[in-house]
Amino acid sequence: CIVGPGVPVAKDLTTEKLDYEVELGVVIGSTVPRYTSKEDVSKYIGGFTVVHDVSARDWQLEKNGGQWLLGKAVDGYAPLGPVIVTVDEMNMEKA
Repeated sequence: CIVGPGVPVAKDLTTEKLDYEVELGVVIGSTVPRYTSKEDVSKYIGGFTVVHDVSARDWQLEKNGGQWLLGKAVDGYAPLGPVIVTVDEMNMEKA
C-alpha cells in the first residue's frame, strides 16, 4: 500500500468514493520492546514524515459490512514523504 512521493494515486476501479486526508507519520528508529511504557516511547522515535492517507470511502462505510481496513488497504493508497524530519532536528520536549 505504501508508495513514494510523487507517485500518482490511481483510482481503484471498484470505488466511486475516493477521498484523502493528511496524516503525520511517526518513523520508528529502532526495535521497540513489546511492553514499552508510554514514558519510554519517545526513545524509539526516529522521526516524522507526511502521509497522504487515501481512502475508498464506499468500501469503508457501505460495502462489506463497513469493514474499515478494505477502504485503506488498496495498492498505492499511502504515499509517504518526501522527507523525514529526524528527532535530532527538533525539540521533542516542545513537540
